[in-house]
This record gives sequence, structure tokens and C-alpha cells, in this order.
Amino acid sequence: YDVVFASTVASILSEGMRLEFTKATAGNAYMGGAFNGSSHYFTKTSPSGTLGTVTNNFTIEATYQPTSYPAGNVYIAARADSTPSNGFGLFINNNGQLGVLVMSGGGVNFRYFLTYQSLALNKKYHVAASWTSGTVVIYIDGVSVPIGTANTGGSAPTTAGTGGDFSIGRFGAAGASYIPGYISNVAVFDAVLSASTIKDHYTKKLTGSETNCIGAWSLDNTANDQSSAGNNLTATGG
Repeated sequence: YDVVFASTVASILSEGMRLEFTKATAGNAYMGGAFNGSSHYFTKTSPSGTLGTVTNNFTIEATYQPTSYPAGNVYIAARADSTPSNGFGLFINNNGQLGVLVMSGGGVNFRYFLTYQSLALNKKYHVAASWTSGTVVIYIDGVSVPIGTANTGGSAPTTAGTGGDFSIGRFGAAGASYIPGYISNVAVFDAVLSASTIKDHYTKKLTGSETNCIGAWSLDNTANDQSSAGNNLTATGG
């Protein structure tokens, strides 16, 4: 049976088809922000502290429940300037695949990675990605999942450029790229978290006091930053 299953999965992946898995509900029972995919987002203009300057060796995570697949890449959480020329973010694409991206020095200069696995609609997931000079690990519900090779353009940067706004629900100050669904328990760390730490976070509501945390937003009836950085968000669009 295992051989047949593995062969079937390999065949599906080689043909570029969407691969979905059923799952149990993630540990955090609440879902904070409801996003309509067209105008809803939370943002902090020019975030202070390390959140505004981190470019490498970072981890970004959230609890996310997609309600529809978008037309293109849309962002769970990201920092980006208005052009956009510089930034990083955690996103899903039109196939429901999870991805992480960095940009530096211009919109043509990018590097991103995608999971083979897609997120099923109307199911809640804990999602996370760590980035170290282009070495990437992406997690779904506390488990590292297979990813494809790097997709690159221009200078193919391995670190993100600085500047711009931090947003939940869109691509920073660049606007557009609004995401549909529910988002909560977002956090950014200026370190690559271990697999065991990511697994631990899957079942917890973060407090912002976790080691190396540079921003945490539960979206549980508040848009305030639970970390000491104080980058409180403003709700926009509804």
C-alpha cells in the first residue's frame, strides 16, 4: 500500500497538480480577523524596531483559514514598500499553495518558494516559514512539508530589502494582494525557529514574550502588538 501511495503522489506532483490533505482542526480555537479579499487588512506604517529592518534569518507564522482561492499571490502577512521594491512575506497563490518571498532593490529582483501541498478551503491551519539566506523551511500544522526549487527574477536576492509597512492581509505598503479568509496568531521572529518550537507554537496562542519575537498579533479582539516592540496595527477597509 505504501509503495502504491508513494507512486501516486509522485505522479501527481510531476504533473503539477494540486495536492490536498484533510486534517484535524489546529490547536487555537478562535479565529481573529475576517478578510474579504478585496479591501480588508491590518497595517503598521514604517514599523519600528527590528520588524522594520530584519532581512534574513527570520521566521513568520500565523493561523490561517482560506475561504476561497485568489486570482494570484495574496499575503497572509508581509512587509513591503510601495513600489514594491523591497520586502518579504508569507502568501498563498491561486492553487492554494503556501509560499514565502523576499524582494530587494526592485520588483524584478525576487526569490520565492512554494509548497507542493495546497491548503484546503474552509480548514484552519497553522502555517510558518523560516528563511536563512535562501534556505527555506515551510511548515503546515507544525510539520515541515516538501517545497519546490527557488523561483527567481533579476538579481535573485537571498535576503530581503528594508523599508515599507508591515501588514496582515495584504502586501505591505504595495497595496492590493488582499487575502480572503480568517487570520489570527501572527508572529515574526528575527531567528530561524527550530522544528520543535514551530510544532509547539501550533497548539498555542502566542504571548509576544517568546524568545526572538519581534512582533505578535493575536487579532483576538485587538490589533495591538503583544510583543515589547509596540507595533500596534490599524484596521482598514471594514
